[in-house]
Amino acid sequence: MMNDNLNKEFDRITDLGKARSDEYTERLLAFVQDMEASSPEPFIPLLADIALVRALIVHLVIRYGPERGLVEARDAFNTTFDQMRSILENMERAKGPIPY
Repeated sequence: MMNDNLNKEFDRITDLGKARSDEYTERLLAFVQDMEASSPEPFIPLLADIALVRALIVHLVIRYGPERGLVEARDAFNTTFDQMRSILENMERAKGPIPY
């Protein structure tokens, strides 16, 4: 009985996390795109993206300490990349290859 309650709570938290993750992703993406759109000329490609990644790493190191924070950052990247691989591949097929 206790296991069932624990599983239900875990499922609820997982669903809530997925919903909030989508919301946070949309908000952060809008922020980064706004930064890029308002940047002074000449625009340096990927600068906002690099700053966002660096902010995540610093945030995790502050939260968990230098050793665990870096591990958490790597895990966050790998997990997110694996989860989004098919979405990104479908976007590329729909839009065509990204020009460099």
